[in-house]
Amino acid sequence: MDGIGRKFYHALGGVWLIAMYYALGRDKALLFYAGLALFVASIEAARLGSRRINEFIFKHFSGFIRKKEADRPTGTLWYVLGVGLSFYMFSPESATASVCFLAFGDVTATTIGQRYGKTKIGNKSLEGTAGFLIACALASLLLSLLDLAPPWQALVVGSIVAAAVELMPVKVNDNLSIPVIAGGVMEAVLRSL
Repeated sequence: MDGIGRKFYHALGGVWLIAMYYALGRDKALLFYAGLALFVASIEAARLGSRRINEFIFKHFSGFIRKKEADRPTGTLWYVLGVGLSFYMFSPESATASVCFLAFGDVTATTIGQRYGKTKIGNKSLEGTAGFLIACALASLLLSLLDLAPPWQALVVGSIVAAAVELMPVKVNDNLSIPVIAGGVMEAVLRSL
């Protein structure tokens, strides 16, 4: 099972990046996301370009990095890009919901799928996907209570699309694809209402 530290990092990272948007305002937040993406990309370039740096990072941050990321960028770069692009391209409500779907749905799907997943769909599980949808529903409820959500129709369609994207075996990292695709679909629903 993936480390518990990685799961907290994934969930709390999304909350923190959303909070930065509302604390800084759109323009400053987008600059912050761009700067953070450049910073993370430079760390990734140094890590992937130097065996010693890579070994150091894996030794000291093994709870946050998967073994399969030894020779490719970690999910952090894709996460920051997914959040930044979502807030750049979509309404704050759609972007916030799509990032919450990523932050909480993805972690829940992994946790439930690894522990209880019996009905396999490729390398994922039906149980994990159900957990993803439940996490999206809870996030949608909380965002609605905080008045940070798009209309319920967009939330329903967006959460189903986000779960489908997480389930698909695509080569694009889901930290990028989930918020961008789900956010785009929610925007389309908003424009149709």
